[in-house]
Amino acid sequence: MKKLMWFGISFLAFEIVIVLFIDLILLLSELKLSLTTSAMLGSLQDIFLHPIQTIKGYVTSQNPLFIVLTVLNLFYSAFIQLKRKTKKDGWAIHEKNAYHGSARWAKEKEILDGNFIAKSEQEVREAFFQTLRREI
Repeated sequence: MKKLMWFGISFLAFEIVIVLFIDLILLLSELKLSLTTSAMLGSLQDIFLHPIQTIKGYVTSQNPLFIVLTVLNLFYSAFIQLKRKTKKDGWAIHEKNAYHGSARWAKEKEILDGNFIAKSEQEVREAFFQTLRREI
């Protein structure tokens, strides 16, 4: 149900962009060089006040750009929803392959990888005091 809802939302969002794009192309072809912002705003106002009539006009006139882009929009919206994963896998949740942004404590084998020698706190403190005594 959730995927169907997101399919509908994405389809409608892309369809609005398609209608605006086609209207801009038709406005440019009609007015050519005499295109003004008032003409563009009037056209946008007409689309937002009567979107269903605008789409019906494109369908009845069999506008090939509208038909092709709507079919592509249908397939693209379906592809997005089918391709989207709800469960993460692999590196996104794998503890052994923690990448940037992982909030976890490092394991001992990750810290002591052969470059360091593990010593107790008592041994480290004693070695520190011995070096201080030698310098004095």
